[in-house]
Amino acid sequence: MSVALRAESRKLLTTQVWFWMFLLQLGLTLLVACLVSAFSKTTDTGVPIESVLNGVVGFSVLIASVLGVIGITGEYRHLTATPTFLSVPRRGTVIGAKLLTYFVAGLLLGVVAVGVAVAVAAPWLSARGFEVDLGSDNAVRIMVGGIVASGIWGVIGVGVGALLRNQVAAVVGIVLYRFLIEGILSAIPKVQNAYPYLPGGATASLLQGQDTGNGAPFTLLSPWVGGLLLLGYGLIFAILGSMLTVRRDVT
Repeated sequence: MSVALRAESRKLLTTQVWFWMFLLQLGLTLLVACLVSAFSKTTDTGVPIESVLNGVVGFSVLIASVLGVIGITGEYRHLTATPTFLSVPRRGTVIGAKLLTYFVAGLLLGVVAVGVAVAVAAPWLSARGFEVDLGSDNAVRIMVGGIVASGIWGVIGVGVGALLRNQVAAVVGIVLYRFLIEGILSAIPKVQNAYPYLPGGATASLLQGQDTGNGAPFTLLSPWVGGLLLLGYGLIFAILGSMLTVRRDVT
């Protein structure tokens, strides 16, 4: 496993993918932090710093999952799967190394998102007269939960990529699911009660706890249960992807 982990770390750090994903995360974080800080009004509902954190975490979760997808599907797209599996004959070990590598990468993206958001938005909002309490239960839950969620979505990305193998299909599928499908499902009366048990609902529970917020007709899971459920999704995708990878021809 240690050999596979070193190999995956080198692959990630010696390509430009991580650099562009990092820049994208940084740019989106600055955009959200600046927009919310500049245009928030005292008459708005909600706490501006929490809105900033929720926004940037939403993007870090997506970028972490896309990075995980690229990490596994790139092996097939660039025809490096064969030498990878020859260097580490046990394909399950390769998948395991990728899961751990992109879990850590997702955590780091979450740290960047939260750190930059706080550095930019906190003093800006304070200067405009808003109360900024980074030690509040909600703020701490969003920051810690967002970092953890980003790491787990990196795992989910690897699992989805291992299942589909097609990079474009996997990335488009995750983006559509995050921004469209779950939103539709949460709005359908007979389906919305299942939303807390979907990946998006589990992610929301990590950030918001059991607070429904905005009069939502469902109650989210507790942060711990939501986190475990989200991790369960990641492991299920990873196990299925690993099983299929073992049985498939890599060419």
